[in-house]
Amino acid sequence: MVNIAKRMRNFQPKLWRIRNGQGAAVLPPPPSPQLTRLLLRFPHGEWRKPVHGPRLFAHDHLKRLKYHNPALPIRVESSPRSQLEVTFESTDRTTLESLETATEPGSVSESTKFKQEWTNIESKPQPAADPSAPSTTSPPVETFTRRAIVDVAGKRPAQIWQWFKRTTNCEELRPSPEDVELMKRLNAFFQKADIDRKRVKAGIDEMRKQKEELRKAREAAERMTSEA
Repeated sequence: MVNIAKRMRNFQPKLWRIRNGQGAAVLPPPPSPQLTRLLLRFPHGEWRKPVHGPRLFAHDHLKRLKYHNPALPIRVESSPRSQLEVTFESTDRTTLESLETATEPGSVSESTKFKQEWTNIESKPQPAADPSAPSTTSPPVETFTRRAIVDVAGKRPAQIWQWFKRTTNCEELRPSPEDVELMKRLNAFFQKADIDRKRVKAGIDEMRKQKEELRKAREAAERMTSEA
């Protein structure tokens, strides 16, 4: 039972960090363009500075994004180039056209500009009608798709997140009252645990000091006895 309680205490901070922080956001519902796929590429075997941002973005931000949007397909692949690829769908062509203007270079500072390439808007192929199914009077609604490939090499995780947030118009989530209370309890617990560890360490150090002094006293007494 003690081990279970200990595991829960160790698990709760990890879960709290996944639920809260940059990346904790929900994607907008229709009629906003729907993000249907996210692919992040970077060289997994390299630890150079330009790869640091994409690596942290994958480790922290994408975990939180997936937690709050479990239906969103997210993939992280190893590739020589660091790129973020996002795919959108919408029944309104104009909303897909406006995506590029939301992230055009003039709307952000020079230090946070991204090299980005947007594909042309395409009509998504409709599934073939089932001849055996009863016919409907209204034809299927046409769906459009568009994809962006963004160079994220050398960018900080916060910069990548700001680009993603502007493009998707997602809504960042604040910690819930329950999470705020949980973090207060966890902070109090870990502070007390730290005090207890220091107290135990001080007791052990004092015991070792006394043993060392006793050893030296015995050695001194033995020398005096041998010299007598």
